[in-house]
Amino acid sequence: MRELVLKVIREAKLANSPIHGVDHWQRVERNGIYLCQYNQADKLVVQLFALFHDCKRENDHRDLEHGPRAESYLREIEKHVGVTPSQFEDLCIACRTHTVGTIPENITIATCWDADRMDIGRVGIVPHEDFLSNEEAKCIARDDGYPSLDRFDYSSIFSKI
Repeated sequence: MRELVLKVIREAKLANSPIHGVDHWQRVERNGIYLCQYNQADKLVVQLFALFHDCKRENDHRDLEHGPRAESYLREIEKHVGVTPSQFEDLCIACRTHTVGTIPENITIATCWDADRMDIGRVGIVPHEDFLSNEEAKCIARDDGYPSLDRFDYSSIFSKI
């Protein structure tokens, strides 16, 4: 996993961006793992989504094609990702559609999207429960429970870089 994480960071144009870079990816991973405690989402897919979802952004502004580019990149390096075909397809769908989707029925994809949406405050937008799927995510948004995420202890795919 370490080699994969390093590869993606090395090849990401905006890895150092304060808006869409590695710091954001880590918060998305944290949010996702936190939500996985409350549902049956695939934790590994959620973690990999955090790594890949913004890795092909070309700028920090309006870049609606970054999700499809992330999926294309995933398909190019599929042999390095190390997941089952079903997990891989969920990951590809989550990345490709995370900026254009509404509320998915697939709990893993929904958790990926919620994890990302819960970090939208970094650009001055207050997350709203109407745009979240998971009940715990909705509760956090409704009750401004984000400090609980800051205290959440978890094992990160980024911790060994």
